[in-house]
Amino acid sequence: MSDLKMPDLNRVILAGRLTRDPELKYMPSGTAVCKMGLAVSRVTKGKDGEKREDTTFVDLTAWEKTAEFCGQWLRKGRPVIVEGRLRSDSWDDKTTGQKRTKIDITIQRIQQIDWEDRGGGAGGGGGGGSGSSAPSRPEPREIEEPIPEDDIPF
Repeated sequence: MSDLKMPDLNRVILAGRLTRDPELKYMPSGTAVCKMGLAVSRVTKGKDGEKREDTTFVDLTAWEKTAEFCGQWLRKGRPVIVEGRLRSDSWDDKTTGQKRTKIDITIQRIQQIDWEDRGGGAGGGGGGGSGSSAPSRPEPREIEEPIPEDDIPF
């Protein structure tokens, strides 16, 4: 029993709002890739009774059909649920020569959600509210893993 090992698990589920419009591009091979950002907020009360909002910003990457779905249907300010895996990238900064690293989420599933604005003023979506003029939404998509990430056009 002492040799039992815990299997690795790399799974993240987050709900938040998109911080920018999705940026859809195509690799030379024709594979679609879409980059976007997500803000995930948490409201807490301090000892003084004041409400505080703590926001974490996360970079997202979608591939293939999921990337095309995001580019077509999603916009800045839209609330979504994202399921994916963490991915780390590292490079040498050309100006400083320092080693840089970044963690983002490779999306496996993404779904638009409707929640009432919590009134926090984060606004993002500008005018409108319920979005009754928005096109009907297709079902969320899953992508195959792994997708080669050579020559990402960003």
